[in-house]
Formats: sequence, C-alpha cells, structure tokens
Amino acid sequence: MKTQCPNCKARFNVNETSIGKQAKCPKCGNPFTIQPFIETPVAVEPPAISPKPVETPVQKTEPVSPPAKIESPVAPSAKSPEPVAPPAKTPEPVAAPVKSAVPVAIPATSAEPVKKEEKPESKAVSKALSKTVFVYCWMAVRIIAGVLGALGLMLAIRKGGHSTLITTFAAADVFLVCSVLIELALFYKMWAAIQDDKASISPAKAIGFLFIPVFNIYWALLMVTGFVEDYNAFIQRRSVRTSDLPMSLFLIYAFAFILAATVLTTPMICVFAFVGLISRAFIAYPLLSWLLFFFAFAAGIAHFISYILVAIKTCNAINALSGTKDV
Repeated sequence: MKTQCPNCKARFNVNETSIGKQAKCPKCGNPFTIQPFIETPVAVEPPAISPKPVETPVQKTEPVSPPAKIESPVAPSAKSPEPVAPPAKTPEPVAAPVKSAVPVAIPATSAEPVKKEEKPESKAVSKALSKTVFVYCWMAVRIIAGVLGALGLMLAIRKGGHSTLITTFAAADVFLVCSVLIELALFYKMWAAIQDDKASISPAKAIGFLFIPVFNIYWALLMVTGFVEDYNAFIQRRSVRTSDLPMSLFLIYAFAFILAATVLTTPMICVFAFVGLISRAFIAYPLLSWLLFFFAFAAGIAHFISYILVAIKTCNAINALSGTKDV
C-alpha cells in the first residue's frame, strides 16, 4: 500500500496493517498519520504525434464486392485515402504504484516497531559466591559459638551462676544459628547457579527438605552429593573449562554435616530444655558424659574442617561459571 506525507508530499510504501498509526516522514522528519494514498487519475493528454483526432476510416458509399476488392491490388482511392492508423499508442496510463527498488524504511519511531527476536535466556544463575561470607565469616561465628558453648558447659558442670549460664548459652546459640544460616545460604546459591532444564533439585527444595525430621538425614546426603553430579554434568553440557568437583570430599562433608547436626547443633540449640541435667549427668555418669562430650567435639571439628574445604571448592566452582575472580 502507498501513503503520502501531507507535509512534503513524499510517497512511500507501507504495510496495510499500519493504517491509522503514527509515523515519522523519513524525508522531512515531520510526524503524520498513515492513510492510504489514492491517486486521482491525471487527464491524459492526446498523443503528441496525432494532434487531430483520429478519424475512423470511411468506407466508399458504393459497396464493393469482397471479391473485387480482394482481386484489385490497387491501393485505396485517393478520394478517401485510408490512413494507416498509427500504432495505437494508448495513452500512457498513470503508473500504478510501483514498488521502488529501494523500499523506504519506516522510521524506528513507527507505531509498529519491529520486534527483535529474543533469545531464550538460560535459567542458570551464575552469580559469584564470596569466600569472605561463606568461608571466613562462617569460620568466625562458628568459633565464637564453640567457645561460648564450651564456656557454658563448664559453668553448667561447676554449677555456676544461673544468670551467667543462661547468658552464655544464649550467646552461643545466636552465633550458632548465624553459622547455620550462612551454611543454608550456600546450599541455596550453589543449587541456584546450575538451574536449567536438567537440574534435579531446585534451590528451595534443597533447603526446605532439611527441616523435615528424620527424612532430613537422608536428604542432606542426597542433596550434597547430588550437587556434585549435577554440577559436573552442567559444565560438560556448557563446555565450561573448569575441573570437576570431587565426590569423595562432598560425601565426607555430607556425613560430617549429618553427624554434627545430630549430636552437636540440635542439642546446642535445645540446650535450655535440659540444662539442669548437665551437672547431674557429669556427677552420676562422668565417664559416659565426657565420652559424649568428646564425641560431639570430634563431630564438630570434622564438620568444621570439611565445610571449609567444601565451601572453598564450591565458591571456586560457581565463580568459574561466570568467569568471576575469587572474592
């Protein structure tokens, strides 16, 4: 369809779907409403070579028999010469809207902008993980929680002041909960970094199922080792030049995490429910009580060391996906 700029009278072709929409003239730059341009027929001037109207050849008044006319090779009489009609030069028709060789592009400000084909983005979120948060901060709060917990246990064994005992355990629990939150945040972010159609566990599911009693023991093992498998498969699909995560290290960490959560983290958070039994247990069963204490301490150390190694490996692995340097 052809349209015309009402300002500079420039004509150009547009799609019929653009009728009634605003556009900007590529010639004069003025905006106008696109309307179909109907060309009024231009009065056809008579051919320049025949200024006089062409008369229709007049036949002789006396009809001539067809045979005689055929047999006579003589040219028509001079009285009524039969002018040879010039090649019927039909009046030049008004040129129909011909598409120009170079189509006029509608400006980008047209009401119907050309939509660029958007490439589907990957769902994987490869944001950098900070070692400062997930390694060093976690180490600091975990050490503080351990020191305060050990101090509270000593006060409980020696029957220290009740207010001091409660304050010490409360402070230890605050730092312990902070370390747990950092650890859960690491689980969420490491799963979020490899989310695509092939991921087996979502970040919310990885964290949420850890709060289901008893089942969380199995889930912690499945979630940690499953991340190693999914990550190694992820970098193979994306052809990322980085090393695979070691399954053995993450498997050790998974067992240490389950053991520490069972014999150390959970009892420590719930210590106020049985704080009065601590001193009596160490008096009545000193050997068994100290064995339990050292077992919990060993589980905490194993979890502490294995977490640091896993956190460093995980931060390096996720940062390799986005090409971010370790921070």
